[in-house]
Amino acid sequence: MPPYDVALTALGARLDERGVRHSVSVAAMAAHLADTYGLDSEAARLAGLLHDWCKSMTGAELLERAGVLRIPVTDADRAVPYLLHAPVAAAMLKRTFPGIDAAVLDAIGAHTYGSATLTDLDMVVYIADTLEPARTHAGAGELRELVGVISLEELFTRTYADSLRHLIESRRRIHPETVATWNQIVGGEAR
Repeated sequence: MPPYDVALTALGARLDERGVRHSVSVAAMAAHLADTYGLDSEAARLAGLLHDWCKSMTGAELLERAGVLRIPVTDADRAVPYLLHAPVAAAMLKRTFPGIDAAVLDAIGAHTYGSATLTDLDMVVYIADTLEPARTHAGAGELRELVGVISLEELFTRTYADSLRHLIESRRRIHPETVATWNQIVGGEAR
């Protein structure tokens, strides 16, 4: 895996200052969650740092890059292409840092709309991105207070539900994969 400082320098060439600050905060939160729940904190820290590798790309650029990388694109992806920044990032990072751990790439690829096979690292990165300290949306503080108090799975479920609630209340599109992930969570099939 690439050293953190090498990854940070590479990220700094791709994102603006705000994006880098967010990514560094997500990395710290992911490492904290991993330590709290007995997981690999270095893998979590790296995944948190690199999760928004493609966030500065436009929707058109993401759709084009997905095509080049042979990432399947659905009508739902075309409707909300910014969500593709996760799977496109995972594919690009595999080429940029050839030795990067597959679990790190999977967590990066799953951080926008989830996955049918969520791992603990996937959950950590999703939670860290949603609850990093700069996030001030309703419920974020209460969820942060539950770190270490409830299981990782329960924290993820509550965080995911909070995100869905926000999308619904904001009257925003919900990607079918997000709905499928939720249905697996409540059906007990997310793991």
